[in-house]
Amino acid sequence: MEQLKKKELISRNLTENDRKILESYVAVAEGIGRVFGNCCETTIHSLENPFKSLIYINHGEVTGRQIGSPLTDLALELVEKAKDTTEDMVGPYFSKTASGKLLRAVTVFIRNENKDLIGFICINLDISAPLNQFMKILMPQEEGGTKDSVSENYSNTVEDLVHSAFLSVQKKMSQTTGVAPIEKNRKIVQKLQELGIFEIKGAVDTVAAELGVSKFTIYNYLRDVRDR
Repeated sequence: MEQLKKKELISRNLTENDRKILESYVAVAEGIGRVFGNCCETTIHSLENPFKSLIYINHGEVTGRQIGSPLTDLALELVEKAKDTTEDMVGPYFSKTASGKLLRAVTVFIRNENKDLIGFICINLDISAPLNQFMKILMPQEEGGTKDSVSENYSNTVEDLVHSAFLSVQKKMSQTTGVAPIEKNRKIVQKLQELGIFEIKGAVDTVAAELGVSKFTIYNYLRDVRDR
């Protein structure tokens, strides 16, 4: 009876929009799981039924849980604390699983548009895993080529973004043979246009300088692209 009363106190009557908000975190949880691999468990809990709260989990072998598992005792406490705080995150903190794994964890509150708590996303990193296992997950695998390698430039300013986008497109175009330089320039401008680069103020001047042409030439290329 006491357990049922506790369930009534912390459970939420979720709306369809609340459920959509919870579902929107699935991609986030999946992304975290892909970065850290099977040494990191990520879960999403719903407060609609606290004793069957787990609605998403990846790498559940970390804690041995599965869909339909209940909230943890810490999460039960956080439900109460959430009423009196504007904080949306707890941690990082350390905890131990029943099997003795040491976890470094973070719990993030999921609130709806009314700031009501409707669930949690929890990240549990198994720091007791062997270091070589963890590093094997994080480091690129030489075997099988570089199919997971992606070129990405981290820009500090929009000027950096324009410059790096130009270099990336130019590099790809340089591998194209049998195309006149003027046509290559036109195709570079076309691709940058498709990427939305020319929506950035000053992008025309930057690209013109990189190609060694006037900005009026860039405008002509853009006019041709739009006419096509």
